[in-house]
Amino acid sequence: MGPVANEIQREYSCGHFKWLASKQCSEFKEKRKRCPPNITDFEERPNDICGECKPKTHPEGMIAFMNKMSSKRQLCQL
Repeated sequence: MGPVANEIQREYSCGHFKWLASKQCSEFKEKRKRCPPNITDFEERPNDICGECKPKTHPEGMIAFMNKMSSKRQLCQL
């Protein structure tokens, strides 16, 4: 077996899993080529949901900007 990357498997309350590299293999460091994972630890997050399941929110400044752009677009169409 060739080089492997040590990874932590994280399970969220939504049922999704994520794998986090705790140590990259030499091929990844040199060639940016992923190596087969070696799960070294398991972590449960019973009170958290993953980023894919979290509601998407936008900063207030972004909402104001989008509203401003939308109103300008409406003015240009008149």
